[in-house]
Amino acid sequence: MPKLIKDFRNYQFVYYWYEKDAGKVSPYFPTLNHAEDWFVQQQRVNYPGPERRKSACDKHHTTRRRAADTTIKVDLDISREKISELKQLLIA
Repeated sequence: MPKLIKDFRNYQFVYYWYEKDAGKVSPYFPTLNHAEDWFVQQQRVNYPGPERRKSACDKHHTTRRRAADTTIKVDLDISREKISELKQLLIA
């Protein structure tokens, strides 16, 4: 299962998906919503069975029924460390 990483690159916060064996598996995204949309799309593309839903989104927001329906959260935030390093450079 890929992990969502929050990073700070080129003075912007970015998000991307990372897998232990494969490394970075997605492009950089400007928002958490963009990262979530990409993840849901990848889950649909990689799902081996037939799609039984007519709608691409889950209309039952209280009961999520598959991996693509789970609420996305940041697994690792490396942006804080990078911002601290930048602050130290500016102070010096």
